[in-house]
Amino acid sequence: MDYLEAEEQLTDEQLSEEIERFRRIVLSACSSLGNLQLATGSAQDPTERRMEYVPSDDCLASLKDIKRYIQEDEQGEGKWVLRWLGECNTLQNDIIPIFIHYTKQLNRQLSDHDHDHALKTVMMCVELLVFLTWSMDSEPEEVKVRFIRVLRSYKRAFANSPAVFSLLSTAVMFFRKAHKTDKEALLVKGILYVFRNVLAIPDPLVSPTSRGMSQVEVHDALIAVLDKELAIDFFLTLASSADDKQLKDLRPTLLDIVYYLFYRVPVPALFDQQATWFQADNGSKRLGRHNDFGGVYAVSTGDSTIMPVFNAKEVLHPFANMFKKRQNMRKPRDPAEAKATPVDREWRTLDPASVPVLRRVAAVFIDSCFNPFMSAMFEDAKASGTAMDAMTPRLLYVAAYFVDVSLTNPAVDLGCTSALVQTHIFGLIMRNASAYVEMREWVPLEQAMYCTQQILLSLGRMRGTKLDSLSENVLSNLFYDGDALDLFVRLCRVYKPTKHSRRFLEQVARLTETFLATLKSYAQAKAGLLVKKRVKKRAKKPAKAESDGEEAAADIAPDLDDTGDAEDEESGSEDNDDTNEVLVERAFDASKFERAFATSDVVKAYSHLLAPPSAIEYVYPMLSRIAVASERPHLFFKRNIMLRMLVLFDDQYTYPHHTEMLDLVAWIFRQYVTVINSPALTHHYKAEELNHKLAVECMLAFLKQSRLGTTVKPVITRHIVQLIADGGDTNDDGAGDDKGKGEGETAAQGAVRIEADEDDFDFDFDLGLPPVAAVSSTANHNRSMDDVDMDEVYLNH
Repeated sequence: MDYLEAEEQLTDEQLSEEIERFRRIVLSACSSLGNLQLATGSAQDPTERRMEYVPSDDCLASLKDIKRYIQEDEQGEGKWVLRWLGECNTLQNDIIPIFIHYTKQLNRQLSDHDHDHALKTVMMCVELLVFLTWSMDSEPEEVKVRFIRVLRSYKRAFANSPAVFSLLSTAVMFFRKAHKTDKEALLVKGILYVFRNVLAIPDPLVSPTSRGMSQVEVHDALIAVLDKELAIDFFLTLASSADDKQLKDLRPTLLDIVYYLFYRVPVPALFDQQATWFQADNGSKRLGRHNDFGGVYAVSTGDSTIMPVFNAKEVLHPFANMFKKRQNMRKPRDPAEAKATPVDREWRTLDPASVPVLRRVAAVFIDSCFNPFMSAMFEDAKASGTAMDAMTPRLLYVAAYFVDVSLTNPAVDLGCTSALVQTHIFGLIMRNASAYVEMREWVPLEQAMYCTQQILLSLGRMRGTKLDSLSENVLSNLFYDGDALDLFVRLCRVYKPTKHSRRFLEQVARLTETFLATLKSYAQAKAGLLVKKRVKKRAKKPAKAESDGEEAAADIAPDLDDTGDAEDEESGSEDNDDTNEVLVERAFDASKFERAFATSDVVKAYSHLLAPPSAIEYVYPMLSRIAVASERPHLFFKRNIMLRMLVLFDDQYTYPHHTEMLDLVAWIFRQYVTVINSPALTHHYKAEELNHKLAVECMLAFLKQSRLGTTVKPVITRHIVQLIADGGDTNDDGAGDDKGKGEGETAAQGAVRIEADEDDFDFDFDLGLPPVAAVSSTANHNRSMDDVDMDEVYLNH
């Protein structure tokens, strides 16, 4: 009876007996593979005595049996065969020695029968190596935890020269053949699978609980062996010829190999020794490790726990992280952070010896491989016809990573990464990003945003150089497409704390600011910029043609306060359902387009980067654009947003644009005080009162003593308070109906009313104008705040 059938039909006791019987069968096949025997003599020392692995006569048959057992076991859920093979170290003790033995046989003069037998054995070994090292990421969490130690032991087995040399020599032997059989082509592909699988096995993260340094070195040791045996050079040679049709089947595997070589390596880590970029190592001038990396520090966290730290600035970070984890250990796990991502959430600590190797690999890849490899890969992605291809997100990340590396070092020629700045490739990336938004695939969207950001930076760098025409072609197509411009606005509005990670939001902020800076620079250099936009055109009512022409002259950006177009379209659809979308050209207004970002969703999303402050160099321009340039500080008048802004005043935080950010926040708070002390304005703007008494008192005291927030003319002043109070009914962003509302009905129960003295803010808001009681009139009675012209109010006084 097959043990899989027994699993469903037998009792628990009978099933255990059946599994144990099957275990003995598997182990019997393993014991029939071969054994160690005493060998004497060698070319160097004839008297040498050593142990040598000798395959048995039934080795090939036993390998086939083990393969069959693994395939049968895949139908179940226990992964019993893989577990037993891991417990017995079959890969390290038998399969690798057998592979090495028969690889040597292939290089000798053998009869056709012996050569065929050796080739079959080598191919069977490669198949088993692929099975045993395959990733468990798609398996349940219990299975992954059970096998991760086994996989790491396999990785250590490959971090030695004999195993890597045998794999590489076999791959090169058959790859160089002009006419390869299908089996030989599969053998080369299988060996690349083995390299990919081994590189993909993750090392344990360095943490305060890590004891010693040995377990951190496996990936770096493997990279050192691959470099020593020239395996990395073999990968780069294949990548440089990736546009060859014969290598089409190998491209995805090569992409994974390149990705895992730079596995969790931050771009800045490659530039600790910038002088050696694109230069050969000079043996006579050796740079000390302390000059380049600050030394290796053995940090003790107590209880005999030792953790290696390679940078003096990072010495105290493990303690901070440890205390932080202790404080938050009972908090529920963030569902957005818990999701698996193609790129790990944590960067790894690099062995200093690996930095020159990775730097050399990056330099050669950018210089010789990037353009042909990326062109071929994006052609494959385009041919697949779907954005959800598993290869596409990783392709986007790898492409962006090496563009990031090239932009970080000015010695790199921009033409080396010009493959990505082709119109059809950039268009494909933008379409994928749009598809990810529509399908709510946030993890691949993060990779698409990273790639788009790096391309925009590269295009900006190309302007004014010999590649200016290439940059002009891509940017003109990007800024002419209204749908593409709308995509960047949508990206700022999709963030939800329960669905997205903080890193996702930081990437949104980086991309948006890069895009707006590129757009502003391009628009300033181009007069009369036009944008193609989709509009609804009604088939009937020809009298409306003139108004349609006026709409076409408007900007593409959706203005949240100007709802007339939407209302017209809705009313038109009621009168006549025969509508269709047409493409029209509109004059582009950069300032109006920027106002499309001035919404409550964008403010709420960006506020999450304030506590604690991160990516402030990208957050500050957006918040200033919303509050000052778009004159919408009232979008910040929400309790949670105001409390997050208070965190910026904490002295323990240092961040870019520190003074500018505090000045902006103080400017917002000064107007918030004016609004919250007027029940009419509080209801009008739907401002929320702070329920943190200490925070309110501290902020009031700070505003009295500081000049921050006084350099920019306020949008909301006491004159507007009186105007709204006298105006009665108002309509605005977040405004409601003030009719029938008493003065005391706006204060939330239990909230803290901000009581400010009459003269507390005279230096800021009192402009020396007479009282405004007489300003109110019938004409102004029903005007919204956005309709009020500040200069008009002041001039009337």
